[in-house]
Amino acid sequence: VGNGLKDFIHIDDFDKETILKILDRAIEVKTLLKSGDRTFRPFEGKTMSMIFAKPSMRTRVSFETGFSLLGGHAIYLGPNDIQMGKREETRDVARVLSRYNDIIMARVFSHQVCCCWLVFT
Repeated sequence: VGNGLKDFIHIDDFDKETILKILDRAIEVKTLLKSGDRTFRPFEGKTMSMIFAKPSMRTRVSFETGFSLLGGHAIYLGPNDIQMGKREETRDVARVLSRYNDIIMARVFSHQVCCCWLVFT
C-alpha cells in the first residue's frame, strides 16, 4: 500500500487510512474475481508457505484458494511438518522459508512466534 512496511505482523502497525486502503483494494479485487475475470494475477510465479501450528480448515482453504486465483502457489505446512521449538528451531524455520518463499503466512497459538520471525529474516 506504500507505507514502507514489508511485513504485516500486527494491525496496529498500520494507520486507519492505510487499513481502509487495503480493505478498499480487497473489495475491488474480490469484485473482479466474482465477475469471472481471471487476468489479475499479481502473484504469478510466487510461492507462499502456510504454517499451521493451529490447524483450521476455513483458513487453509481461503488462503490456498485466494492465492491460487491470484496466480500463486501455496504450500501447506501442518503441525507435523514443522515442529518449531521441538524438531526445528524457530530461527532456522524463518531463515529457510524466507529464502525459498515470497510470502509466509502463519496460524499459530502465540502471536509472539510471528514477532520472533522478524529478527531472523
